[in-house]
Amino acid sequence: MAGNKSYRYGDGFFETLKMWEGKILLEPYHKKRIARSMVQLGFRFPALTTSETIFEQITALCTQNNCLEAARVRLSFSNGEGGLFDNNNPLHYLIEAWPLDKRVNTPDENGLTTGIFTSIKKNCDEYASIKSASALIYSMAARYSLQNNWDDSIILNQKDHICESSIANIFWIKENKIFTPPLSEGCVEGVMRAYLIDTIGTVTETPCKQKDLLEADEVFLTNAIRGIQPVRSFGNRNYPTTIATELFREYIQALY
Repeated sequence: MAGNKSYRYGDGFFETLKMWEGKILLEPYHKKRIARSMVQLGFRFPALTTSETIFEQITALCTQNNCLEAARVRLSFSNGEGGLFDNNNPLHYLIEAWPLDKRVNTPDENGLTTGIFTSIKKNCDEYASIKSASALIYSMAARYSLQNNWDDSIILNQKDHICESSIANIFWIKENKIFTPPLSEGCVEGVMRAYLIDTIGTVTETPCKQKDLLEADEVFLTNAIRGIQPVRSFGNRNYPTTIATELFREYIQALY
């Protein structure tokens, strides 16, 4: 463990998956993102290991942990062990699974409270879309949320544009049109984000300035576990949660 490159240098990535009634939700999206991350980081599966065998092991672990009906799963990959210049090490992966409260399948119609985290700005480089094991910015943003009694913090990129939150992608609604920042703005390539873009079919990807959120009709956050979560407030701006709640019922409940 002490020599693991993910632990030492953040040289790794992870997936957060949702197991529901024996099925991994959005499994094709997770597999596609894993494959892209592996190529981008130059990782290779160990001999006799494929994404199929790993996903079979996820199901087996959930069965063993008595959480096959509803589970949060973390699948972590790291670039083996050793120092920065040690190469061609076998890829390591770790599967963890915990029981999940089924109430996560209910939208919080009261909405989330949010604000801006400004201490660290996220890069918009080619690696920004990966769910990297190097996650200091998210840890600090989550801590900032707790300090301010918010549910989540909104992260800016180095252009001072809205990027994402500490645990989710961000969408906003204006005049019945849905928008989200493109991956070129530095946001993580969330599987729920990808699913909604594909399924809704009319989401516009465009950079988001703070005034865009302040002038939005509604705002919501998305991730693999909670689906869609309406935002009640962003700073001093308050929003209704009607459309986001309807989107949850139409696109998230359909997954179950």
